[in-house]
Amino acid sequence: MPKYRKKPIVVEALKLTRSITIETSDGTKKGLPGDYLITDKNGEQYLCERDTFEADFELVKGQIDLKEMIQKSFRIIKTKIVKHS
Repeated sequence: MPKYRKKPIVVEALKLTRSITIETSDGTKKGLPGDYLITDKNGEQYLCERDTFEADFELVKGQIDLKEMIQKSFRIIKTKIVKHS
C-alpha cells in the first residue's frame, strides 16, 4: 500500500504566557498559558494546545523574527477586538 506524508505547512506561532480569548471563524476560543497562537498564511488566527502543536510542528531554522511575529499577532488581535466592540 502506498505511504503518504502530510505536506509541510509553514505558520507563524507564538507560545502564550497568559490566557487569551480570540474570535475565530469557528467562534470564540480561549487559549491558556503554554498553548500556541497560530497565524496562517492568510492571516487567520487560531489556538492550538501545546502538546498538539509541539507534536505537529517544528521550528523553521533561520526564519524567526520574534519581535515582528509578536507585533503582527497583537495587531491582528487588536483589530479583531475593535471590530467586535
